[in-house]
Amino acid sequence: MVGHGGAGMSNTGMSDANAHGHGPQHPHGVHHHAAHPSRPAHEPHPSTGHSGPDGLDPDDERWVAYVRADHRTGTIAALAGVFATRGVNFESLATGDVHGDVGLVVVTFFAGVRRQRILTRAVTRLPMVRGVLVRAATDPKVRAAAVLNLPVGSSFRPDPGATVRWFGDPRQGEPMLIEGALAAVEAVVAAGRAEGGTSEGLVLRAPAA
Repeated sequence: MVGHGGAGMSNTGMSDANAHGHGPQHPHGVHHHAAHPSRPAHEPHPSTGHSGPDGLDPDDERWVAYVRADHRTGTIAALAGVFATRGVNFESLATGDVHGDVGLVVVTFFAGVRRQRILTRAVTRLPMVRGVLVRAATDPKVRAAAVLNLPVGSSFRPDPGATVRWFGDPRQGEPMLIEGALAAVEAVVAAGRAEGGTSEGLVLRAPAA
């Protein structure tokens, strides 16, 4: 594998928007609660700008695969080959922390349930792969973190019903750090973009042990 992606985010200093109904208070108590826009299932995802491969079947779903594999030359190429030979494109691929000689590769892709199972079996059989965990992207156990930059002075705040934790005050020129389930984080990022914000990227966190 090549390169080490950020695998996590500290929760220090974050507040729970779901539990408390809001994030850090602005000095003047001004909050903006942007609605989460709805979108067809296969439009480009607002936080990444990516869509699924051309010719998506209506039954295709978005999946996240966590692959533990040997940290050696050829691992990424072998993974890519499994997907390519079965006509499935990556939506995204990132490498995570390496422990000893084993690293984590996180792949998101679109496929039907049957093809997802075929891909999972094929990846599991690769000699350099130690283990594979696949979850639907809508599964709350799929955790993500994102950095959202908003215009200075923006009063944007995640909706109080959003199941995310966040930190940062755009009124003070601070970026907003957001952590939670993938779908919830993407919804907050989309709402922030609608308010003139930009995202520096989204990281899929390693699954809980």
